[in-house]
Amino acid sequence: QFKLNQGIAITQFIYQNAQGQIVQGLKSGSGLAISLAFHKSGLVDSAKYKLEQTPFAIYLGQNPTVAKMLSLINYDLGIQFTQLNAVGDIQNNAFSYQTDYIGFQGKLGIRIPLPAKFSINLQGIASVNKIVHGNQLLINRYIDLSDDAQFAQIKMMAGYGAEFERRFSDKLIGFFAFQQTQTLNSNPVGQSTLNFKPAMFSVGIRLLN
Repeated sequence: QFKLNQGIAITQFIYQNAQGQIVQGLKSGSGLAISLAFHKSGLVDSAKYKLEQTPFAIYLGQNPTVAKMLSLINYDLGIQFTQLNAVGDIQNNAFSYQTDYIGFQGKLGIRIPLPAKFSINLQGIASVNKIVHGNQLLINRYIDLSDDAQFAQIKMMAGYGAEFERRFSDKLIGFFAFQQTQTLNSNPVGQSTLNFKPAMFSVGIRLLN
């Protein structure tokens, strides 16, 4: 199965200076978020294992509760494009950050069936992201962020999410999604650190086999 979703990312920049102080004046900005993923809807297929005679299939047949739980656990592996943006002002000087990141994302979820062909999928999320383009506007001047160490380093993120789904046919499921992640950068003593905390809202479709 394949999933495609598109929405917005509302990102909070958390900047800590070399003295360990959180810099005030940064405000959340919004940008585009798109992802395409391969989706495995269950770790086991309850229809298939009942026809097999492998030791694992026999074990599942003898333990239907375990089989049911494994059929609800799902995962995604895919790519994402995200614009992580922010604005702000310090001492009456306005500035903005416009950045584009591309990355690989994995999700592990458990799907809870609901009445009327609805379901909700609760997920843990991890991703690895790299900047492909970025600018800072500061006092009528643009600064390239692609080579800035705070932005150019690989950004590892983790968080959680949920998808509210509805099956429309044997081939199509639509969903609304929310996810909250944050970079996992450490805050070494004596060095400044920039962390991202994007909240993403999107709509998407899942194409069934």
